[in-house]
Amino acid sequence: MKNDHSLDETDRKILHYACDGIYSYTELGKLCQVGRNTIYRRLDRLEKMGAIKKLVTAVPGYDKLNIAAVHIGLNVRQIETDKAVEILKRLPRVKFLWKTYGTHSVTMVMFCEKDKIGEDVFDLKISLEKEGIDAHHMDVSTSFSWEKIDFSPYVS
Repeated sequence: MKNDHSLDETDRKILHYACDGIYSYTELGKLCQVGRNTIYRRLDRLEKMGAIKKLVTAVPGYDKLNIAAVHIGLNVRQIETDKAVEILKRLPRVKFLWKTYGTHSVTMVMFCEKDKIGEDVFDLKISLEKEGIDAHHMDVSTSFSWEKIDFSPYVS
């Protein structure tokens, strides 16, 4: 998708609600004030044009599963950033990963069992060190409750 200029207001509403939660086609239709078939066709078109990558079918109850989101910011030498990111991409617990400017050169979110957070963070650091990457100024914050999950790129 080149830009969102090819999206009309209905497409934006569909994207907002589809990224905001789990809805049936009928529920999305009611929220967007269009029919179920319109939702189906529009989502299919949005997927084909690359505006959405996947249709989400479920969001786990992380609190009920004893899962914590662990946000980690770390610095690596600039010349090693791409290598560090490639290593981190392979780690199954890393779910979101960004190269960033500012306080940290890399930030990520890992999903960990609440009683294994320390072990998982240690394993992450060891994975980098084994590949010769010095991760320094590592800041770790862990969630204790889930307050909001919203992947919508648009504000309603």
